[in-house]
Amino acid sequence: MTTPRTFVLAGHRGNMAAAPENTLLSFASAESVGVDEIELDVQLTRDGALVVLHDRTVERTAAISTPHLRTPIEQLTLEQVRSVDLGEGQRIPTLDEVLDSTTVLLRVEIKALAAARPLAELLSRRDARDQARCIVTSFSALSLADFVAASPGLARGVGLHVPDLDTDWRDEVNRIGASTVLMPFRVLTRDLVDQIHHDGLRVEASLIEGPADVRTILELDVDASASNSPGYARDLLKSSDEFTTRFPNFAAAGFVRR
Repeated sequence: MTTPRTFVLAGHRGNMAAAPENTLLSFASAESVGVDEIELDVQLTRDGALVVLHDRTVERTAAISTPHLRTPIEQLTLEQVRSVDLGEGQRIPTLDEVLDSTTVLLRVEIKALAAARPLAELLSRRDARDQARCIVTSFSALSLADFVAASPGLARGVGLHVPDLDTDWRDEVNRIGASTVLMPFRVLTRDLVDQIHHDGLRVEASLIEGPADVRTILELDVDASASNSPGYARDLLKSSDEFTTRFPNFAAAGFVRR
């Protein structure tokens, strides 16, 4: 008997439509609307803490002016990072805090090479349950190679972001032993997705922003996507009979718990 395919819907930096991005509030909101996975970004502070932040500085995300507005995160201590107000009572969380406060799958993106080995070390200290729900991704094959070299070995593996096809991305995927390729909708074709599937890899394509993206997901036959408004995206997917026929577990199971 063939096992039904599984589709994974991720909340991009949590639920950005409802709370400040990459915060515990955003992640809790994402879980409440039924995401399968939370996508987040990690960087390393000057004193070696892994914190969850997308940009290199807090200039875009700080709600209140701070002396650290334009200071690169790697030049700040954890205490200094904690002093930044992101709005709605939120501060920049550590990855440990996120692991402690969430239950769904996590997609952890390495934003800086310096964070790769510390991330592997942190995950090696976490229990098997936390290791099992994480996939580590990056736009940098070098960061992923560093992570893999020091990694405890994750069941979900690692994923390479491929923003365009004018690179040796296939060689990089093979070299690091990636399990997943993450691409924007605009660079994908059905033939390419079929080739990647034939190689035994999963394909994630983003972002879901409206009904047309559900049609694109079905035309391309990808395995996962993300949204800044995951509750809306989930409703769109569940309202498509073609989607729920192809991915029956998506509608039946609610969201993936680990």
